[in-house]
Amino acid sequence: MNLVQYFVDRNVPENRFLNDAFLMINWDELDELLNKYIIRKSGGRPPYPLILLLKMHLLQMWYGLSDEQTEFQCNDRLTFRKFLNLSIEDKIPDATTLENFRHALIESKIAEFLVEYLDKCCVENGLIKKEGSLVDATFIKANSRPHTDKEKNSDIDAEWGHKGFGYKTTVNVDKESKLIRAISTAPNNVSEAREFRKVLLGDESEVFADKGYDRHMVRDVLKARKIKQRIMYQTRRSKKGLPATPHTEQKEAFNTSSSKIRARVEHVFAFWKWVFKCTRARYRGLERVSGQMISLTLAYNLKRMVFLMKKPSLA
Repeated sequence: MNLVQYFVDRNVPENRFLNDAFLMINWDELDELLNKYIIRKSGGRPPYPLILLLKMHLLQMWYGLSDEQTEFQCNDRLTFRKFLNLSIEDKIPDATTLENFRHALIESKIAEFLVEYLDKCCVENGLIKKEGSLVDATFIKANSRPHTDKEKNSDIDAEWGHKGFGYKTTVNVDKESKLIRAISTAPNNVSEAREFRKVLLGDESEVFADKGYDRHMVRDVLKARKIKQRIMYQTRRSKKGLPATPHTEQKEAFNTSSSKIRARVEHVFAFWKWVFKCTRARYRGLERVSGQMISLTLAYNLKRMVFLMKKPSLA
């Protein structure tokens, strides 16, 4: 360490979250997994370490940055350099290198595997107690605007739904820790019941969901897997011109008690859209948008894990 670096380190403003993430997350294990599943071409200049690229990708998700903005901020912010474990003299990977790494994460399915790996670690460490799961979906706007002629749409996988043109992301969230256990992304016109089956892991003790999942298909799946149902009851329509049949007092009380717990899943979506600034897909095509949402899940879970490890009594 030279004299300049010494004074820089002493005067870098503190970023508590990045400091905690640097110390609490086992980056060596993640580095080992990355090197195991991502095959790199030989020859040429020595490549940047994969763990460095992963950290930059996480910074991109945590702060809602583009590839170019990520490159600039990592060069400009000393707190980012400290998190990346780089001195002021070290070079930062450029935007193209970061983009290539992101494609490698999607193509190798390593981001999806990392989410599963972290879920397993959280179960073993007691952060996830499997006392219940919350299932819900959120709408993500497409990167492109819809065209009146479907054949001229630049994003052929995005579809219209009751909330607009784009995609639907369904999550399975642990009731107590609010960690995401499974995720699935589909065009916006796909039924909620179909996506519901994709995010079930099979080890849930009970599942909470809103009225949109009050369907025979959903209840049959839970019954077959012997999972306790906490699906809110939907108001059934009566004949044309007649008012809807009101719930019984028992069903109304059930909906009230279940909704208070089910509402915890909204914390995840609020974090995505307000903290990570993800209200619209960055990319086009189902594969890339799905990859973006999985990366977002990885970033959210790591951030949430740091919070839970600091305050394990809070869920």
